[in-house]
Amino acid sequence: MIWIAVAVVVVILLFVFVRSPVRLVYALLRAAMLSRERKDWETAARLYRQAHDVAGKLKGPSLRSKLQGKVEVLWASLLHRQGKMREADEMFRQGFSKVHVGSRRESMLVYHGYLSWGDLCTDEGRYHDAEVHYRQALAGDEKGGNIGGTIFDMQRLSDALIRQERREEAEEVIHRAIALETRVVHENLVRQGKNPATHSVISMSMPDLHFCRQQYEDARRLYQEKVAFWEKQVTRPDNIDVGHLQMRLALSEAKTGHRAEAIEMYTRAESTFQREWCEGHPKAVAAHAAKAAFVEDAVEVQG
Repeated sequence: MIWIAVAVVVVILLFVFVRSPVRLVYALLRAAMLSRERKDWETAARLYRQAHDVAGKLKGPSLRSKLQGKVEVLWASLLHRQGKMREADEMFRQGFSKVHVGSRRESMLVYHGYLSWGDLCTDEGRYHDAEVHYRQALAGDEKGGNIGGTIFDMQRLSDALIRQERREEAEEVIHRAIALETRVVHENLVRQGKNPATHSVISMSMPDLHFCRQQYEDARRLYQEKVAFWEKQVTRPDNIDVGHLQMRLALSEAKTGHRAEAIEMYTRAESTFQREWCEGHPKAVAAHAAKAAFVEDAVEVQG
């Protein structure tokens, strides 16, 4: 029944915007975003395809290329959600060869797209490529003054560096994220007429610092708080990856000898990835593999 409703919506959009293909493209993109919020990936993909087809029929080559590039970047991030990694990677390449930053809204799309492309590379174990894309996102968000985006970029970049065992560089990036978070909180307190000196500030990046330093007991305690908080949120920023936090907590549990807790957290991470991404997504496969490897190692130690 969903596809029938979507077809009706598309027919209405075509009727209303037939004289303005550009407006139709943006209407289709908004409809796709609503489908993504419902985690209806198939409908969103269909709408992106339709938006791409409409954009491809525009007469002006510059506008046609620009709109197609925008659609392709968004579409690529959805393909990643669906676990279609090769298609997503190629779509990112196509999209970024066409898009350009001409406004603040376009800059947010582009830099968030680089962040998503970095996430795809991380899922595939291409950590150097992930680092490159995270740095592209970071440079753009810093230039545009997007503080929230800058913090998320730094968190992702530090993860890519840790995965490459470049912990000193990762720690430097994490310290920058903590300093920026602290500044934002202090400024908010001042605007509220409060004295920052009388309020304790706990950075959301602090557990990453302990994890980077391999201080797993402290990381475990802080990740427990962070996971408990975000698991309860009905809505949260797109950049908050609960499954990633659960994986970090699972490893911290394992490193500190909490075997049952580690297995439970790996299981929860796998379930989160299956629910929020798709069945059989590389993220879910990685969580399952990590749990299996941990259980196997534990059996060998006991044996």
